[in-house]
This record gives sequence, structure tokens and C-alpha cells, in this order.
Amino acid sequence: MSTKRALQLEIRQYRNAERLLLLGARVPIVMEMTRLSSWFLRKLSLEIRGEAPRKGQVPNSDQWYLRRQNNLEASLFCATYESLKKVADAGTDECALLVGAYSQVRAAFGAAGVAAGMSIDRAWWLVKSVQIKNLRRARCRVCQGRYLQAWSRLERSFLCWECRQQGYAVTGGRAPRLVRRGAAS
Repeated sequence: MSTKRALQLEIRQYRNAERLLLLGARVPIVMEMTRLSSWFLRKLSLEIRGEAPRKGQVPNSDQWYLRRQNNLEASLFCATYESLKKVADAGTDECALLVGAYSQVRAAFGAAGVAAGMSIDRAWWLVKSVQIKNLRRARCRVCQGRYLQAWSRLERSFLCWECRQQGYAVTGGRAPRLVRRGAAS
């Protein structure tokens, strides 16, 4: 019985590695998520993608997710990942959640005709950053959307960029209100 279970686990690892490599994940990330050898993953990457695996440092900066143009995509990815995690059964591994959420966000951006800027590598780092609590999602006081914020800069009276652009401001701890341009401090 344990032989069958071990074989199923090994097959799942190979399938996860294949899915991650097809999405363009770097070998160190695939190696961490699947526990397969680096040598094997480099060979598999070469076979699957037809080119040598990408080299270089794995993304490891939280600042990328906080830039305005990237924050919406990263926040959407977090929401999708969390909702998939809630409905997943106990046997679902982290790799399946990552691939599922990443694929859904890419499909949503593709359907909207917008190019997705987040790679699978950045999606992996985002999950890690949220798990170690470097990043948290804060709710906008006006539109009630939840956007990523640095844990150290979390505000009770958070306003998203779009609401700030429309002229909303929070002054003196009160409810957000529209203010004239240049009048908000």
C-alpha cells in the first residue's frame, strides 16, 4: 500500500514540475515546490521548453507588488489564491493552488485584453511574502477593494490609488470625503 502511495506522490511531483516549467518557472522554484533534483529539472526544462532554463536571481523584492501598475494584478492574484485555498480539499498541494490562481489571473487579464505583468516566479514570491507577513491586504475606505500593502505601512484609513485620484482624502481620522484638488494635505 505504501508503495502505491509513494508512486502517486512521485507522479504528482513530476506533473507539478511539468506545469510549473510550462508556465516559465525557474528551476530553483520548481525544485523547492517539488523536491526534485536540480539536474533532473534542468533536463526536463530543456525537453519541455526546447531551451536552457533561465538563469539569474529569483525575484525577491516586495516593492514590485506595491507599484501602482502591479498592485492590482498582485491583489487579484492574492484574492484568487485565497478563494481557491478555501474551497480546496485537504489533499490539494500548494503547487496546484499556485498554478490554478496564476492561470485564472492570466486568463482574466487576457480576456480583458491586458497583458499580465506578473510571472509565475513573482506569483510564487508573493505567496511567500504573504505567508511570512511582509505583505498584507488592506481594505480601501471608499471602494472597499482589498489591495496589497507593506505590513510596516498598513494604515487604518487606507485609500487606494483610484480613490485618491478621484479626489478622496481622509483627514483627522474621519470618514473619507471628496476634497478639492490641492486642498488635501
